[in-house]
This record gives sequence, C-alpha cells and structure tokens, in this order.
Amino acid sequence: MNTAAVILAAGFSRRMQHADKLKLNIAGVPMYQHVISLACTCGLFSTVIVVTNQPDIAAFAAQNGAQAVENLRAAHGMGTSVAAGTRALPENTDFCAFLTADQPFLTADLLRNLVETACGQNKIAVPRVDGAPKSPCIFPARYFGQCKALSADKGGKGIYQQHLDDVVWVDFPDGHAWRDIDTQTDYSAVI
Repeated sequence: MNTAAVILAAGFSRRMQHADKLKLNIAGVPMYQHVISLACTCGLFSTVIVVTNQPDIAAFAAQNGAQAVENLRAAHGMGTSVAAGTRALPENTDFCAFLTADQPFLTADLLRNLVETACGQNKIAVPRVDGAPKSPCIFPARYFGQCKALSADKGGKGIYQQHLDDVVWVDFPDGHAWRDIDTQTDYSAVI
C-alpha cells in the first residue's frame, strides 16, 4: 500500500500564552523537528507533507525530504490544514496518516501498528488510550474527498465520527507516547 503522512504545523498556539509551541525545545530540539524527523525516517511513508506557514519549519521539512505546503487559511482552523495537506497528496496514495507536530513522543513502532492495522483491515485506524481517541489517525483514500472539503476547526475526528462502522480502534496502554503539548502546563510537565 502507498501510504503518505500529512503533518499539521500551521497552528497559532493560542493556548500557549504567546509562545509558539512548535519552537519550544524538547530534548534539545524544537518540538516540530521530532515529528517531521520521525515521519521522514520511519520507513512507513512514501510521501511526507508538512503543512506550515513558517519558513524555518518548511526549510527543515525540505532538508529531510518532506514537501512543505502553505495554508493561507490556517487562521480558520485545523480543518483547513487537513484539506491543504490532502490536496497535495499524490494521486496514487492509498492511505494517509494525519499527524500533529505537537506530539514529540510518538515512535515508529506506534505508527507502524496504526498503519498496518489501517492497511490490513482497509479501515480508518484511530488510536485510543483509556477509551479516549488520540491522534494520529490513518484514513483510506476513499475519505480523501471529505478531507479536502474540511474547513474551520474540525479535523479528521469530524469525519470518522460519521463513519464509526468503518473505524478500527487501536488501544494502547501508554498515554505518554500520545501526549500533545497545547499549554504551558503541558510543556512544564515534560521538560
């Protein structure tokens, strides 16, 4: 299966109190570098697209073999970034993983589990910890049209909630790996 990754890195960090969370250091490097590096080196994705409006993030993406895509509508919400990334996918893409750049603790093994589950069952794969859905989700190509039509602040969750019969839940015991950094409290807890 031809699987791609779209990394969402065009947000405004509104809950981070005037700091750009993606530039905050985790283990000595800016947060966004963890997810981009992982996606580019894990061997799971034939194409990696980074949706960003920041030149330094776009440059890092290009240096690592990813394609940077601008989202001029980013202020309208995450759905616009999902749409921009999906529109940039090669036509022969069978599945796409939608990752957020604020999850620095993801691992290749976790991603492999999700990708293999999605491809093996030809369904949307959604990770879950203690019953709570997490990101990233893996979508088959039959949902790309809906992804391209997203707007405002609804991401992939708005799509899979309409197709629960086509979702395979992948349960994980370790919530730390799925942690995203949204607030100063979140950041303080991991540094």
